[in-house]
Order: sequence, then C-alpha cells, then structure tokens
Amino acid sequence: MGESGRMLDSLPAIYRNTDTTGHLQRLLGVFEEVLFHNDEPATPGIEQQIEAIPSFFSPLGHALGHDLTAQDDYKRAPDRFLPWLATWVAFTPHALFSPEQLRVIISGIVPLYSKRGTRDYLETLLKLCFPEIREVEIDDNPIPGFVIGQAKIGEDTLFGDERPFWFRVNVDVQRQNLDSSTTESEHEFQQQVRTIIDFAKPAHTDYELRVYFSARDIQTMYTT
Repeated sequence: MGESGRMLDSLPAIYRNTDTTGHLQRLLGVFEEVLFHNDEPATPGIEQQIEAIPSFFSPLGHALGHDLTAQDDYKRAPDRFLPWLATWVAFTPHALFSPEQLRVIISGIVPLYSKRGTRDYLETLLKLCFPEIREVEIDDNPIPGFVIGQAKIGEDTLFGDERPFWFRVNVDVQRQNLDSSTTESEHEFQQQVRTIIDFAKPAHTDYELRVYFSARDIQTMYTT
C-alpha cells in the first residue's frame, strides 16, 4: 500500500486480512493525515514538522531528506527566527541588517568565532557584513615611534600624548555599490561600519575610522 496504508501495514496480518470492507483502513487514515506526510502545505503532518526542525536552524536553507510538498518556509529559518539565531552566534548588532543580509552573516560568522578579538576577525567580519567594501586595512602602528637617526621632528615624528591600544581602520568602498550615493547614505554607512567595529574590537582598545568612497577618479574620505 502507499502512504495512506502505512499504519495498516504495521498491524499484524490477522487485522489486515480481516479488513475486507476497508473500515479499519479508513479509520487509520484519519490518524495518518495528522501524523504523516500529506499534500496540504498549510497543514503539514507532525512527521513533516519534525523533519523540518533542522531547517529552522539553517538561515540559508536546509536540504530536506524527502521530497516534501511543504512550503519554502519549512526549508530555511523564518525571518522571525533570525535575531534569535544571531544571539546564538554572539552577533548582537543584528538589527542593522535586513533578513537576507542577516542570513549570510549568521552563516559566515560561525567559522570566525575562534578568531574574535584579532585583526583577521575584524577584517573578515567587515567584508562579510558589507559586500560594498573593497578593501579593509587595519594599522595598529599608524604613528611610528621615535627612532634616533631616522626620525624627523615635524615631518614623520610628532611629540604628543601617548595613545596606547590604539589602531586605525581604513575602509575602501566602491560608491556605485551603495544603494544610494547621497551624502546621507554615506554617513549612515559609516555609522554602520563603526557599530560593527565597536562590536568586534577588544573592549580596551580605541581606534580611528577612515572611510574612502571611490567612484572612478573621484574619492571622498570621512574620518572619525
């Protein structure tokens, strides 16, 4: 028998052979519609719902083991689950991003977890969060120290207050990759980048952010 006869097939032969009228099969069919696979996407069976559970933890989609008729929402995590999944991977600034952006970030951030607090982590995370970024350069020694015989006061060496645990982040952005090339959108993008840096950097450090927006031969720089 097909799917509609699964429960009847599981009974001892004495019950299967005596069901000449089909009453028992029709009775069991009611439970089969609730428990097993059915062709109604709006009301999937309990078995279908259990099989779909792994997909709720897969932001980009999960390859289900059966050819189900369930809707696509059962094959990947729903949008409402994404902020919750983001907390699982310790990505707190999830509110900055759309659901589709957040799916990519959640999927890509897990391998980076062991590198948290490092230069590689920050560079990779910025590119993961912002595909518009072409290049990220992190300079943890932007001002060289005083070296006798090499330093030139007023040219490459300055006297001033010491800035321990300080670094500079240079971000090169292709302007045409932004949703809008207005000044407001550039400032908004810069603030989003700063939010991610604040999230990813070691707590005791400070930094300077320089964002370069390039379009052909024109380049605009913002420093904060």
